[in-house]
Amino acid sequence: LVYHHLVGPAMGDSSQDRKEEYKVLWGAKILWPADMPDNILEDAVKKSTEVFTEFEIVTDIGSEGAKACERIKKHFDATWGPHWHVTIGKNFGCHAVHEKHRFIYFYIGPIAVMIYKA
Repeated sequence: LVYHHLVGPAMGDSSQDRKEEYKVLWGAKILWPADMPDNILEDAVKKSTEVFTEFEIVTDIGSEGAKACERIKKHFDATWGPHWHVTIGKNFGCHAVHEKHRFIYFYIGPIAVMIYKA
């Protein structure tokens, strides 16, 4: 298992001097380097984009956020084996313990997506 620490702008951690780097792939801004194999990473971005389009999540999560997370999670559990966790939102931070090479954090427009397996 790997311990992952992420601090978003809303949590402002002044002790952290390291600047986060992002790379744009498949239309998403991905926290780089990604801790996930390329095939799973591509699936994460493409499936999330598909679900966001289906639930019309563009600039705000609205009332469909929980359903969108559930749809992505079920896809990942079925495709890549259980137990995946999906969080979407704006300006959030996290501490997550996850399996090695099974963590991704990216943006589709202004909406952040965190997917990890634990």
